[in-house]
Amino acid sequence: MSDEVIKTGVDQLIAFLEGKEKAPLLETAAELKVSVETLQSWVDFLVEEGILGIEYKFTKPFIYLNRADKEKAKIIGEEELNWDTYHQAFLKKATEKRIPDMKAATLWKSHVLKTLDAKKAFFLAEVRKRQLSDEEELWKEYRTQVLMKI
Repeated sequence: MSDEVIKTGVDQLIAFLEGKEKAPLLETAAELKVSVETLQSWVDFLVEEGILGIEYKFTKPFIYLNRADKEKAKIIGEEELNWDTYHQAFLKKATEKRIPDMKAATLWKSHVLKTLDAKKAFFLAEVRKRQLSDEEELWKEYRTQVLMKI
């Protein structure tokens, strides 16, 4: 078995943007050898997730890595981002905003449930890709394990 790492087009896009202030969308598509439509779909998703930003100068779109995510990565460093780390960051932000503990707990649970719902399609696609059986049962088990942690 090879130790080779496979990189997706999105991985290549992120690597391309590292160290750049901004990059024009059309030139980035050409550099990555993908269609503008494909790149635009990646960018739309990554902007929605807060990983990339997009701005327009007249009608020309420029993309960039979201600085907030870079700062978050520096703070976390090599530490694995897990539910506990994420929960602590959430609670810290709630405290800074003077949100009462009970309300913060309710907001956290709501946030976790929304996040789980948003990730279900991805989870099920991964189950199918790995050709595992009982995808709904696996989802229920995963969801239960996550909810037990909150």
